[in-house]
Amino acid sequence: MKMLQVYRSEPNKDVQTLVAILNRDREADEFKLYGENPNYDELVQKIFAADKTVCWW
Repeated sequence: MKMLQVYRSEPNKDVQTLVAILNRDREADEFKLYGENPNYDELVQKIFAADKTVCWW
């Protein structure tokens, strides 16, 4: 199963711990919306390629 983690802001220690638990034994990818000029076309492709997507505030 492929997981995609989408971050709206830089993840804190608690979020990083939860992400590590969710990604355990899975193929994982991430996308950072908080960076300068995020590539939304790339985000859409990653969402469709993933089995599950988790968005973090």
